[in-house]
Amino acid sequence: MSLKIACIGGGSGLSALLSGIKYYANLETDNEKVIDLDSLAAIVTVSDDGGSSGRLIEEFDVLPPGDIRRLLWTLSDADELAGLWEYRFSSNGDLGGHTIGNLLLTALTEQFKGNFPKAIQAASRLLAVRGQIIPVTLDYTVLCAELANGEIVRGESTIPIRENREPIKRVFFEPRENGKTHHASDEVYECQAHETAMEALVNADVIIIGPGSLYTSIMPNLVIKGIVEAIQRSNAVKVYVCNVMTQPGETDGYAVTDHVNAILDHAKIPIDYVLVNNQPAPQEIMQGYVRNELVSQLTRIRTLSDEGLSKLAEDTEHLKEVLDLAKDISTLSVETMQVADASKVQVSYNREQERLEEEGITVVEADLIRDMVVTEIGTWLGGEQMNVIRHDPEKLVMNLVNIFKNHPKLSEVI
Repeated sequence: MSLKIACIGGGSGLSALLSGIKYYANLETDNEKVIDLDSLAAIVTVSDDGGSSGRLIEEFDVLPPGDIRRLLWTLSDADELAGLWEYRFSSNGDLGGHTIGNLLLTALTEQFKGNFPKAIQAASRLLAVRGQIIPVTLDYTVLCAELANGEIVRGESTIPIRENREPIKRVFFEPRENGKTHHASDEVYECQAHETAMEALVNADVIIIGPGSLYTSIMPNLVIKGIVEAIQRSNAVKVYVCNVMTQPGETDGYAVTDHVNAILDHAKIPIDYVLVNNQPAPQEIMQGYVRNELVSQLTRIRTLSDEGLSKLAEDTEHLKEVLDLAKDISTLSVETMQVADASKVQVSYNREQERLEEEGITVVEADLIRDMVVTEIGTWLGGEQMNVIRHDPEKLVMNLVNIFKNHPKLSEVI
């Protein structure tokens, strides 16, 4: 008997996980079936508001199709059609930057009179997808982050590139109306979980959380009350796959324990295992990460400096504002020195200092990484290519399967 697996996340992290699951399932023989692709459930955040998805939200007032589209491609068995599905127009006109898949999902949603789940099901049949891809909510929302100093940043794409680099305290949703942010009133807004997502979690044998951007791919699922309650009710074994690299604007300087504590601060869910990478990344790639973040930090310092000089050139009435800018520049300068430490770029776990085991969480360490070349996000018209570190889908799933086989309850099911 094979396992019913439910995965939670979004973006490239969830795509990598599903790619590995599909690879492993295709290797299995009839004598040993650990993974049942037909019962696989991928529960996906729908808070993306950048790039093609953001433009479609503004024009058609739909749920963002981007993450859903990527996963349909990942799980498709229709190779030629899946390749077309991911085709991105490179013109400077209205179609520039849009993918065929995003446009078709939007068209299908309109065809089904706004029923996004039916649009996904139709696309799944078209692409010969095995398993279910389920939006975590059908509510139209805007992802917001409250920073440590109380400032609120609105918009998923804005959070990692914000100028205020105060740490993220929490993320939450506000409602979206007619493609625009609708600022919440004093009444707390509660996003409703998609019923199908909750059912998949309750009925799963294994729930895998991550990998992916902590505050913009994983947490948007875990701040929804119905999802948290479904995870709590589920008898599934819960596994969190920690990111291998920190992310500027989200998890600067985070270690494994910081990732786990952030999840537990947002959602009181049980975690049985944390899977972490223990393989050092190549030094030249680490330096590339440091370089990119230094460029970002120094650009912000230059922007603030230019603003301060401009205000001083006008008159002396802006002196207090200039002094405030000087404080911000000082803070950024300190952060820039910390960024220059390459050891802060890779997420690490120190068993002597970070004792998750004392909280009943089993930490599994393994070589999980690969380096790859990607084109910088949002630069479909000839963007800069860069080497990055990502989870290796095959290594990731092989280690997850080892966890399943060695867990007493799961070994009885397999």
